[in-house]
This record gives sequence, C-alpha cells and structure tokens, in this order.
Amino acid sequence: MTVKYEPRFQRSAWLVQDLGRASALCAWIQEQSVDVSWIAPTQRDALVRLAHYSTRIEGNPLTLPEVQDLARGRQNLETADPARREVLNYFAALRWIWKRSPSRLIGERDLLHLHKLLSQGILPGSESGAYKTRPNAVFRGNRIIYQPPPPEAAPILTRSLLKWPYSRPAWREHAVIVAAVAHHRLVSIHPFSDGNGRAARLLESWILFSRGFDTNHIFALDEFFDQDRERYYREIQKVRGQADDLTSWLEYVGEGIVETLRKTQQRIQTLRTQGPETKITLNRKQERILRILAESPRLGGGELARSLGMTRSHLSKLMKPLVQAGLIKKEGSTKAAVYRLS
Repeated sequence: MTVKYEPRFQRSAWLVQDLGRASALCAWIQEQSVDVSWIAPTQRDALVRLAHYSTRIEGNPLTLPEVQDLARGRQNLETADPARREVLNYFAALRWIWKRSPSRLIGERDLLHLHKLLSQGILPGSESGAYKTRPNAVFRGNRIIYQPPPPEAAPILTRSLLKWPYSRPAWREHAVIVAAVAHHRLVSIHPFSDGNGRAARLLESWILFSRGFDTNHIFALDEFFDQDRERYYREIQKVRGQADDLTSWLEYVGEGIVETLRKTQQRIQTLRTQGPETKITLNRKQERILRILAESPRLGGGELARSLGMTRSHLSKLMKPLVQAGLIKKEGSTKAAVYRLS
C-alpha cells in the first residue's frame, strides 16, 4: 500500500521574512569558514547543546556542565545510568549523521538505525530500531491530548514521509521548510514505542545538513525549543487543531532558526577575537580532522590516521599547519604523539 504525503501550509509574510533573515545569517557564517579558529569549538558546543536540550525536552535531568563532561569522555557507556545513557546515545546518533554524505538520501533503514542508536540500552531490543507494535498516545497529565495513527499504519506513513523531501515540490522549498515539515510529521506519526520526539528533532537536523544549511554542524535549534517547552508542545498541537495546516508551525521554527543563527553568529565573533593570529584555509581532510577531534577529547596519531584512512606521514603533513596555527595541540613525539584541540 502506498500513501503520498503532501503537506499543507502557506508562505506567510512573517515566514518569508524569517527565511530571508536565516539565509543571510547562514551565508555570513559560511563566508567566515576561511577563518577556521572558530569551527571546532563551535561544532563541539553544538554537539553538547543539541544532546542536552533535546533530551531535556523529554525530561532528562542532567545539567549542561554534566553533559559537557560526558562529551569529554568522562563516562563509560556500560556503567552509565539511564539519564547519561540517553545523552551518550544522542552523541552517537549525531556523530553517525555527521559522518554521512550530505548527498545520500535519508531512507527508512537510516531512520530505523537512527532510532536504534538513540534507544540502545534504554528500550528492549525488540523495540529499539523497530516500529511500534502497540498503540501509543501523547498525554498531558492523565489526559490523552493526541492519539497517533495505529501500529499498522506507522511503516506506511513513515515511508511516505521520507519520500517527500526528495519530491519535485520539496526540492523547490527552502531547507528550513522541508526540515520543519519532516519534524512535525514524524512526531505526529509517532512510529516508535518511545523516542519519537528525539528522532523527529534529529531528522530535522539531518535534513538541514543534507540540504546544505548546516554544513559545519554548528548550531543547535533544540535550545530554542527547550527554552519554552510549553510553547513547543503547544505549537505542535496547534497544527492538529487546524486541520494539519503547518503554517503556524513553520513560522515558529523560522523564528527559532533566526534566533539560533544569531546566537551562533555571536559565538563565532567571540571565538574569532580569542582565536590564533595565524589564519589558514582548510582542505576537506583537515576539516574532518577538526570534526573528529571536536568529538573526542584526545586521540593518538595512529588511531587518528586509521580513522581517516591514511598513513602517519600523510597525517603529519596535514597536522603541521593546524598545530602551527594553534588550532591543535600535539603532546609527545613520533609514534607516541597524542592530539587534542587547543
């Protein structure tokens, strides 16, 4: 059975204005990438903020400093309590997305794998990375405020949703519209027994990346959603009371994108004033090195070379200008060298 998904929305003046502002801010950020002193710390900050605020929306009690400690590798996954496990899973899911090629289509298997990364060790094995087998509902207190489609409809509706971003109408739309529509639609299908909100917000981030809107993985929209969780849930529910007209939701996400990009712009400007005097232009492999080190606190030269699929001598040539620019610290020498971000 095939169901074609066609979202309903209007391009209001407010939405168009915010999309224009967002595009201008995004262009400004991309123009700054020649000065790379800010890239790695901003990526690391986004990793932490995305994991912290997205899980906090669902009730995770960890503070931002505690999540920062987890990002520095100060917790073994096997000994982590459920709250820390949830955040570590979110890190794993983000890193998996960031390693994907932006040109690769997001398919059903990808989404199921994403859910498995989010829920491993939290949900039973039969429910992790799998569609729900029992009806579920969205509650407010003891009252059901939304009844999602039944289990048998979840795979059909999800496949239909995942085809829509690659349809001709969707390719003509702004990346923010496509990502926001996918976010709302997935959380409304509610295809999993748990973790639907986290999966929907990650899908939104993934689409922004794949459509070239967040190529450096440097902003955390989920912080905007978390700062007024009541409004976030209210905006989701409002669409359901408007015959699934997504206009108000798109306006809300557009507002969040602009606010988030402005904060990112301010962080970049602050980091640039604190950055090294030497400015360099990175090649793709050097950009990847900074991304890897943003995710891992310290890596040996051999481990880093293996992860990049290159020899130690080739790695040394790439690392030399990064070390000279003060972006990376080298500890030790020759085969025992360990690298970390400055």
